[in-house]
Amino acid sequence: MNPKITEKQIQATIIMFWLGSLVVIGIDPQSKQDSWIASLLAGIMILPLLFLYIRLTSLYPGKNLFEILIQIFGRVFGRILIFIYVFFSIHLGGIILKVFSTFIHILNMPETPEPAILFFVILLSVWTVKSGPENIGRMSKYTFPIILVSVIATFMAGAKDMDIGNLKPIMNTDLKTLLRSAFSLCVLPLGEAFLCLSFFSSLSPQAKPYRFFFKALIWTLVIVIVVNLRNILILGFPSATMFYFPSYETVSIISIGEFFSRAEVLIGINLMLAGFIKVAVCLYSSSLGLAKLLNAADQKLYVVPCALLMVTLAGILYDNTVEWVEWIPIYEIYAIPFQIIFPIIILIGAEIKARTHPETKNPPAADKEAGGS
Repeated sequence: MNPKITEKQIQATIIMFWLGSLVVIGIDPQSKQDSWIASLLAGIMILPLLFLYIRLTSLYPGKNLFEILIQIFGRVFGRILIFIYVFFSIHLGGIILKVFSTFIHILNMPETPEPAILFFVILLSVWTVKSGPENIGRMSKYTFPIILVSVIATFMAGAKDMDIGNLKPIMNTDLKTLLRSAFSLCVLPLGEAFLCLSFFSSLSPQAKPYRFFFKALIWTLVIVIVVNLRNILILGFPSATMFYFPSYETVSIISIGEFFSRAEVLIGINLMLAGFIKVAVCLYSSSLGLAKLLNAADQKLYVVPCALLMVTLAGILYDNTVEWVEWIPIYEIYAIPFQIIFPIIILIGAEIKARTHPETKNPPAADKEAGGS
């Protein structure tokens, strides 16, 4: 019997997966002080993809992403798509690991070699993934409130340092630039949530995807907008665009006498928690997909190989932070097939399959292929 995770746990997992990138993302220099408006537009842009996820999971309740691919496209083309998403999961995990190590190395532990940081994080991720998807769900459920409270606390504590004039002039950015900025946010990282469908075989078939997807989106947008407003109101533009990690620099300014200071530690905790969950999701997705690709019964056997690939990739991705920042616009183009084109093709295939072969849409559990747990 597959371990089950609750709707609240998968909702928290999706939120933490999104925040794994968003908690450190800088203010877009194109949208300037209107970056919070771009965040709202990104939330609207992602809605068609969320409806796509919901429709796909409603056609194949109780199945994960890789089981769905085999059901729709068969063993040959289905495995090709599985390989593509295993690669994407490993690549994305490597990127997040690199952000992890860069943040810790630059701001907290400059004397510690980055490989040591990478191996510490990946070892913890391996242990978490081997404990099962329900463990990732529980960790997400209990760590999300920590991020929420820290964001609210830093916003309130920084109120005395805020200048409302930093938001003016509102809507000074033209619509084309705002939409471009919103699309960037939509691709990095909202569209990456397609990988979270890997958890759906551990979710009750009676779960309501529309409910937890939309709640996750609302919570994520609230946090991102509050963080954006906090950074802009305290640092202003263009000061907020001068830093690779603007949230860290913003919160370092905040203090309430001797009682509340060095609050930037909270930003480090936020990154560690959200980034760790995102790495764990990528590792779980890649190992589950690899097990399905090789028709193996035990997904846990492939956790360590996938983790080693992620660490290796993280070590060779970029030589410095400047290269990482310069690669972001390229990633926005690179990610389009994984996040938009292939999911649309998969949904079209699912709709055709559901109409032409309705009896194969949801076969008995006994007939399910190994490797989906």
